Amino acid sequence: MKKLIYILVIVAICLVAMIAAPSLVGDKGYVMIQMGNLVVETSVVALGIMVFIGLVGWIIISTLLSRTWRLTKLSGNWFGNRSRRKTQKAFYRSIQALAEGDWDAATKAADQAENGEFDGVNYLVSAQAAVARGRKDTAERKLNEAADYESSALAARVTLARMALAEGQPGDALKELAQLSDKQQAAAPAIKLKVQALAESNQWAQLEEELGNYKKVLGDDYAKWSKQIAKGRLAEVASKQGAIALKSFWDNLPRKQRNDIGYQAAYAEQLLAQGMHQEAQTVLLDWQKRGPQPQLLPLLKDLQLPNPAPAVKALEKWIKAD
Repeated sequence: MKKLIYILVIVAICLVAMIAAPSLVGDKGYVMIQMGNLVVETSVVALGIMVFIGLVGWIIISTLLSRTWRLTKLSGNWFGNRSRRKTQKAFYRSIQALAEGDWDAATKAADQAENGEFDGVNYLVSAQAAVARGRKDTAERKLNEAADYESSALAARVTLARMALAEGQPGDALKELAQLSDKQQAAAPAIKLKVQALAESNQWAQLEEELGNYKKVLGDDYAKWSKQIAKGRLAEVASKQGAIALKSFWDNLPRKQRNDIGYQAAYAEQLLAQGMHQEAQTVLLDWQKRGPQPQLLPLLKDLQLPNPAPAVKALEKWIKAD
């Protein structure tokens, strides 16, 4: 408003000057404007009035156009904000329905939130609802869409890997996990699933090579997987080459592995499975000279010997020690 008043004051001063100047000299002035065949003749006073009216009209029109533009923009923002609020409401409702176990409502609400900016979490909700409803194809499609978002990629690939493992497809699970970034592959859920997938696909050598790097992440499960690796490798040798090859394979293992309690338990189990109970008794008692070991002690009850005196003697000694 101040700007408009300022412009009007300047225009008024100019007009006063244009009108007053000819009057002061006793001549109202004469103006002729020619544009082709069109000729306009007028006085300076009349021209000044026309210029004044034109300027006022231009200022009024520009002001109206400016206010109309701002009003249109505000209306667009209002409708945009309203649409975003509606999408957010649908997204929150989808999460609530998922927690409540209302799969149909969760799916419907998640579909309404698909155009929102939720970094792929809305697709994860849709996928979980689809899994609960037994719609595998829909779940996989939604999870792959969620995987396009960096913040949701880990959750999406881990879920796809779990689904593959549940269907007995460890190779597919490993492919899903391989698509994660290096940082995401180092996450605990990805590591645990990778270990499981390697074990289920009998890739014992690779699992043994990588297991040491996962000791902190696996925690108490590290010993379990260490034993599983030993059991898998020894079982493979025993099933393909027999008992003699099994003993030879054991003797050629590095000392570190032969002293590993998981490997020892797995080797004793394979000796028992091969019917080599005398050899099993010998190694079990030798490895427990300093006292019973939780992973080895239960194997003594599986011994089938005509004279298990050494094992009985060791048990009596440990009982008395307690």
